[in-house]
Amino acid sequence: MNRCRTIALEKWPRRAMYEFYRTFVSDAFDVTATVNAEKLYTRAHACGDSFFLLSLYAFLRAMNAFPELRQREVAGEVLEFEKVAVMTPIMTRREMFRQIWCEYEPDFPRFRAAAAPKVAAAREGEPAPMKDHGDDFFCASCAPFLRFDAISPAVYRLDQTIPVLTWGKLENGGIPVGVRFHHRFVDGLHVGRFFDFVEQAFAEPESLYDEVR
Repeated sequence: MNRCRTIALEKWPRRAMYEFYRTFVSDAFDVTATVNAEKLYTRAHACGDSFFLLSLYAFLRAMNAFPELRQREVAGEVLEFEKVAVMTPIMTRREMFRQIWCEYEPDFPRFRAAAAPKVAAAREGEPAPMKDHGDDFFCASCAPFLRFDAISPAVYRLDQTIPVLTWGKLENGGIPVGVRFHHRFVDGLHVGRFFDFVEQAFAEPESLYDEVR
């Protein structure tokens, strides 16, 4: 069971910003950046690993590295989860998608062992969204057929605070990565730290095979 703590607003340094941005019709904002993926692609190919899964794990590790990215508003309360999972769509044989849920693991080998069978089963399964879930996750979609400069995801509901990430086609060594964040919890500083972490992980893919302590 994933643990979380309830943030006491009266003692939270971010309270004023949180209460300001939650009055917006939507406090979501989108950021897209190009990340160099040559080393990660080369490492995945050399190890016989899935470039998709290794990339997905890099994003999952980055999301778990910062408390702001694990914070959610749930039923009027601010919760900070100990860890977050990732929900991702997998293309089926019918060229539609089936969503799967992948828990966070402290290293890529354990993540791969749990996630790879789910990917294989989803590819052979019927297209289906995942409707029953909590808030301790983020969405991540791979669009390897598309090179984009900016992207905005579909919105489930205006008050959702779950980050949504999309990454695209590998071209000239780089992939576009678009993320929707929420200003209730995240500012430009946190976005910069997130992308710094992702860039470092892609530049040193061997670190993803090592356990986080």
